[in-house]
Amino acid sequence: MKKQLLTVIITSMFFGLSVFGAKNKVLKIGTRPESVTKGFGGKYYVTVMNSADTEGDAVIKVLDGDKSRVFAKGMDEPKGIAFTGKYLVTADQTKVLKIDRKGKVSVLVDKKNFTRNVSFLNDVASSSDRKSIFVTDMGAISMMFDPDKDRTLWPLDSKQAKELTAEGCVYQITLDGKITDAVAPGNSSLPGPNGVGRAGKNGLLLCDFFTGNILRKTGKGQLKVIAKGLRGADAINTGGKGVIYVSSWTQGKVWKLTENGKKSEVILEDLLSAADFFVDLKAKKLIVPDMLAGTLIFVDIQ
Repeated sequence: MKKQLLTVIITSMFFGLSVFGAKNKVLKIGTRPESVTKGFGGKYYVTVMNSADTEGDAVIKVLDGDKSRVFAKGMDEPKGIAFTGKYLVTADQTKVLKIDRKGKVSVLVDKKNFTRNVSFLNDVASSSDRKSIFVTDMGAISMMFDPDKDRTLWPLDSKQAKELTAEGCVYQITLDGKITDAVAPGNSSLPGPNGVGRAGKNGLLLCDFFTGNILRKTGKGQLKVIAKGLRGADAINTGGKGVIYVSSWTQGKVWKLTENGKKSEVILEDLLSAADFFVDLKAKKLIVPDMLAGTLIFVDIQ
């Protein structure tokens, strides 16, 4: 029965997921797509993790129109992906990989290169000068979920929430492998950072997976909570003109935030799992992977 229900959901999504009366294009892309960016040749590149139990079977796919093909392979669990102009860069569990325009994969930094324990590298964003990338480490992710429920975070007022250690951090890594802290661990407002995006020339936008906090880091290093309650926050990015988009992996939603986070509205919902989207301002599209459905959803934005 559950399998039949899942098939119905995925099939209905493929033929057009309706949001506020609009029909969005939905493409089947593969098993467990996680993140998308625009890269070489102005095309979209998608990390597709495939089996959770098989090492080395994950790939990066490239979209040619509405069709996809494998561009790079041999990865384990590639999550966030960003484009520096010269390379695609993706976080793969405890290492960061770079991929050239021919699809050749090499290790930028490995677990042994970090000065502290690396637990769960996730999202990636390119710096404004494209000479480095920002990578989130979610920290103690195993402590965030109720093991007796499916993809359910502990309540914020629970004993388990109070015991959650703030191990998450954000690294800045140059393209020659130098690692520094962009945000050090130990911040109670950001115990488990997932999404990271640029905010202006030197600022960052961050979303915390466990608390649902949305934070802005200024070029001077100040970290401020600008919105709360978007739990399961997976990805964050600007949409221009003061707009911020945030997705939730656990809630299957995408929000549009305005007025520096003071106002929010749901622009996409009823997904199985909204993952790491890409904002294409030129095309006026939000490209959202639904990881559990295996699809990409193209949402019109203004």
